[in-house]
Amino acid sequence: MDVLFEDDFIISVYKPAMVLSQPSFDKKRIPVKEQFEIQRPDLKNKLFLHHRLDFETSGVFLMSKSSIANKPLTEMFQNHHFQKTYVCLTRPNQLAAGKKVTCTLNPEIENNWVIKNFMAPAKGMGGGKRRMISVKSGGWPAETEFQIISSHSFFHYVQARPKTGRTHQIRQHLQESYRSILGDNIYGGKSTDVPRLMLHAKTLEFNHPVTGSPVKIEAALPKDFETCLHKV
Repeated sequence: MDVLFEDDFIISVYKPAMVLSQPSFDKKRIPVKEQFEIQRPDLKNKLFLHHRLDFETSGVFLMSKSSIANKPLTEMFQNHHFQKTYVCLTRPNQLAAGKKVTCTLNPEIENNWVIKNFMAPAKGMGGGKRRMISVKSGGWPAETEFQIISSHSFFHYVQARPKTGRTHQIRQHLQESYRSILGDNIYGGKSTDVPRLMLHAKTLEFNHPVTGSPVKIEAALPKDFETCLHKV
């Protein structure tokens, strides 16, 4: 597992797709922290989780190495003091917004739009699955800015910048845009053209929780994503 950034207080690694962010009941599926502690025994029982990526999502994953960083990092995530940039492959549909969201087009930037809504868990999913839906009231506010980087015959290559950090936010907002992520079997993107959910956490930008210095961490696209991207 590649290290993307490390100092005395924090460490960022490249989370591969199909790796859990957090432990589960299935002991055969070893999550990021435990896998990395095998690779780096000097950090065993010294890492703290603050970040979460979906099982099938690849990219930048941040942990702390020191208790000094724990409280400020927790507060930074709670207060959305991170600039997160994701990229994904979506259905190449025309933009159309659902009834329970606000969709705003940016007239100054071509193919740029913002989705805002209130999100809440859907009831009765079962099987350990979780799905988020738009609600008129009682949910959590969520906002994401999207930009089409390029368009091809069977997909849009899209950049997503979430302003909030709700579960499945980008996935649900793209479904609300009628541009579900390819490979997303929960949010309308089921496809035989891709091997998995085609979502990648590309960059994470923030002020260091201890030093205050600006930090930008970037993760290159994985091979399966690159292969699909160039299948045009």
